[in-house]
Amino acid sequence: MNFRLATIEDIPGIIKVSIDTWRTTYREILPTDFLNNLSYEDGISKWQQRFTEPERYIFFYIAETDSKEVIGFALGSLEQSDPTPNIPDINKYIGELKAIYVLKENQRRGIGVRLVKLIAEKLVEQDINSMVVWVLKDNPNWKFYEILGGKYLGQGIQKIGESDYIKIAFGWEDISKILTYKRSI
Repeated sequence: MNFRLATIEDIPGIIKVSIDTWRTTYREILPTDFLNNLSYEDGISKWQQRFTEPERYIFFYIAETDSKEVIGFALGSLEQSDPTPNIPDINKYIGELKAIYVLKENQRRGIGVRLVKLIAEKLVEQDINSMVVWVLKDNPNWKFYEILGGKYLGQGIQKIGESDYIKIAFGWEDISKILTYKRSI
C-alpha cells in the first residue's frame, strides 16, 4: 500500500473510486437513475480543472496498491467552501476535508484514517490547525469523523440532482489530535 500526493495522471483512478464509492455508499439514499447516470468520462474535465485551475488551494492524496491501482483518495483545502452562517463559530474552522473516498472492499482497513492524517499534516504545514468536513446525514459512514475526534457542528442543505439532502458538519478545533489517533495501516 502506497500513499502519496496525487498527480493529474491519477485522474482516471480518482474518478473510478469516486463514482464506484458513490454507487455503493449512496445506493439506498440517492435515486438509482442518478447513480446509474454517473459517468467516468463526464468527470474528466472537472477533475482536470481541479488540478490545473483550482478555485482555491486544494490538494489530493491517493492510496494505491503496489500495482498502482488507486483504491482511495482524499481532497483537502486551505479554506472551507461552505461557511454556513446558521452554524455558530463555523468560521473558526479554516481547513477543509472536502472529500474522502475509499472503495468499499478496502474500507475498515485504516486507509481512510491514513488519508485524513495526510490532509491534517498538510494543513498543519500551512499553519492551519482547524478543519471541517461535510457529509450527507444519511451516509452510513459519518461516525468515522466522530471516531477521529470530530465534533458535530450543525447541518445544511446540499442539492444533488433535483433533490435537497441534509448534510452535517464535523469540526476539529485542533487537528493535531487527528495525528495522534492510533488506528493506521
